[in-house]
Amino acid sequence: MSGGKDSSVAAYILKHSGYEVFGITMYTKELSHACSSNTVEAARCVAEYIGIPHHTIELTEEFKNRVIDYFANEYINGRTPNPCAICNRELKFGLLWDKVREMGADYIATGHYARIVEHNSEFYLREAKDLNKSQAYFLALLQPSVLPHVIFPLGELTHAEVIDIARNAKLPVAQRTSQDLCFVNGNYVEFLQQHYNVELTPGDVIDYSGRKLGTHRGYLNYTVGQRKGLGIPAGSPLYVLKIDATNNRVVVGTRKHAYKKRIDVKLIVWRLKSKSVRVNVRIRYRHTAAPANVVVDGSIAHVEFDTPQFAPTPGQLAAFYDGDIIVGGGIIL
Repeated sequence: MSGGKDSSVAAYILKHSGYEVFGITMYTKELSHACSSNTVEAARCVAEYIGIPHHTIELTEEFKNRVIDYFANEYINGRTPNPCAICNRELKFGLLWDKVREMGADYIATGHYARIVEHNSEFYLREAKDLNKSQAYFLALLQPSVLPHVIFPLGELTHAEVIDIARNAKLPVAQRTSQDLCFVNGNYVEFLQQHYNVELTPGDVIDYSGRKLGTHRGYLNYTVGQRKGLGIPAGSPLYVLKIDATNNRVVVGTRKHAYKKRIDVKLIVWRLKSKSVRVNVRIRYRHTAAPANVVVDGSIAHVEFDTPQFAPTPGQLAAFYDGDIIVGGGIIL
């Protein structure tokens, strides 16, 4: 429970559906705005109003080691991480689930917009009914063993319906704005400079053929697919094609050069028995999963899209779909 609308409504629904419910809030000693003392107090207030017990669990060291350090190391090595997906796997549905199971819980429920479906005695993630709010993509790395114990009370609801429930129940929910990065206030580059002693060293901006076009302000300021802020005069817009952290170079090209037909993905979850399949692959949150042929070789999935996709980004999450059901997930190489 965060004290926000979604998790509060999820707890309210479960309580009024006959479940024996207690709330738990992850606390990280000011490392995260989403897990701060203010969050704990907001969640406790909601739990008291609903009439359920409330507990906290401190995961400060674990959050730093498994999420923030991962985030920093990925950027420093020229990749663009997805820390929310890692936090979901490692903490919320990892360490937190271990903790509540020790406390006697049979299930863990959250305010995520997603669904769980059962097929042939196996449990799978499915997109939420409200596709505009669905967060199944960010859950694609969850261990399959936890899915039988997960409940998503908001999965069959629209966002408007959730708002109505909160209003009609007069839930004392916190009115806060969601952030992409709960542990970064402002610019992620400034965060890395402040907490990881990262220095921004200017280097070469080159085109895909190796020709120098200009100088960048430190490769941490750039991500694959970026167009604005390059400061390189050209006859047509330029996009970042690659971050070469080892040689401190940023590779750029025209939009057509940013499209890729083939990518490799380091698999963390793979639910299919076949090693050669036709599935849809999603390479970012606001990306429509695209049809592709996938060949799995050990822990690597070789993906060939039917049509080239714009700016697949190393470090980002790739989710594999059969319809609207997630059958795999990994990190783009």
